[in-house]
Amino acid sequence: MRKISVVVADDHGLIRDGIQAMLKYEDSIEIVAEAENGLDATIQVEHHEPDVVLMDIMMPEMNGIEAMKKIKDTSPRSKIILMSMEISEEFISQALECGVSGYLPKDVRKATLISAIEKVHEGEEFFDSKVSEAIFRNYYKKKTKGPSAITKGSGKISKREEEILSLVCNGMTNKEISDQLFISVRTVDSHKSHIMEKLGLKNTVDLIKFSIKNGFIEI
Repeated sequence: MRKISVVVADDHGLIRDGIQAMLKYEDSIEIVAEAENGLDATIQVEHHEPDVVLMDIMMPEMNGIEAMKKIKDTSPRSKIILMSMEISEEFISQALECGVSGYLPKDVRKATLISAIEKVHEGEEFFDSKVSEAIFRNYYKKKTKGPSAITKGSGKISKREEEILSLVCNGMTNKEISDQLFISVRTVDSHKSHIMEKLGLKNTVDLIKFSIKNGFIEI
């Protein structure tokens, strides 16, 4: 079985060494190159055409966001997982707009890192729970117009579902939504599941990206 080829890009040698140590004995993963800055990352990726790129955001020469844009042009087959010490809403939004496949904090556990690499290689997206929480809690805001014209998959969502979607996009938790609408947390979760099913989405990250793309929430 062919191993998943990976390029690791980080300006701190200690981080690169740590990732090497975590993945060294994984039968399904092989690190084919390292890079110590964003520019070098684009060169290594173009040369090796890896399946997955693990890339820091704050690097000299060229930051991870800019490097990702260039890699998307020169090596579109490579999937990119950004890694950062801090969960920044600004970086998350930029990464989503550029088509990032995953976003992880640098204190990620070994099992989570391996799972992320395998999932993005299979064409899925992987966002650490801290990232998803940051997206909902701190960053996205509801636009003045409501999502009443949303149509995708099996059809329009109901008025109540529109209301739930607006509150979710406004950064409210399930508990906060349940308190405001005088319904149970379980009912809120059920509505969110129905919304994603009707829109043909798989998870809450897909829901956010759909809302951004269709102009129902703004960054």
